Amino acid sequence: MGTIFFVLSKIVGLLLLVESWLLLGLLFSLTMLFAGAVVPARWGLAMTLLVLVLVLSPLTDMVLAKLETVYPTNPDLAKGEPIDGILVLGGSIVTGHSETWKQAELNHAGERITEAARLARKLPEIPIFISGGNASPLDVVFGNKGISEAEMTRDLLVGMGVDANRIQIETKSRNTAENAIFSARLVGDDISKHWLLITSAFHMARSMRSFERAGWTDLMPYPVDHRTNLASKAFSWYPGGKIERADLLIKELVGLVVYGWTGR
Repeated sequence: MGTIFFVLSKIVGLLLLVESWLLLGLLFSLTMLFAGAVVPARWGLAMTLLVLVLVLSPLTDMVLAKLETVYPTNPDLAKGEPIDGILVLGGSIVTGHSETWKQAELNHAGERITEAARLARKLPEIPIFISGGNASPLDVVFGNKGISEAEMTRDLLVGMGVDANRIQIETKSRNTAENAIFSARLVGDDISKHWLLITSAFHMARSMRSFERAGWTDLMPYPVDHRTNLASKAFSWYPGGKIERADLLIKELVGLVVYGWTGR
């Protein structure tokens, strides 16, 4: 059941991309136009342009910023009870590229790793838990066994000076819900300890829900990798970046709804 959900989520995720909407809208309009149906072609083109205008407007960053600020940035680690461990979610390494080039190839979420390394130095006595398997749907369907993202992240952190004996990894998860469930199984009774959860700011709300549902009772969210900056770029005009952020926003909002319905 988990594999079916994973594959379906990837297919739906592809259809939810703004690029997919624009392509399908243009194909529909052209098809109608060549078929002589001018009115449907006009409506199709108008709706496609409306989607593009909405995505490129400040609305995208304004809504994404709301999602990114659900939890405060740079929480005071000295307040409250001591931190018992650092929990790092995958999603920072491009595994295929990394295997091809034999070095860690980071994506936009690389701050999950760099901030984990900084905190590991700041809190030198506590354990670090990394969760992340292989999230490639093709590899899952065809049973290709490659190195997991957690293993790559561990090796990178060790190369940055973190003691390997401090690091525990979970290598089977393919999505946020599995991050939470599979990690809980490995930490056992330590699930009730005070863990610092590191993931991207836009991803934190869904992550906290999943981990709390999986039984984690004392997490401190530590959001990183912020994609918005309303202070200076609320009206920025860079179509590629805006479309990418709109894709993230749609994925997270739909993910929050679906995870809520399915209890993940």
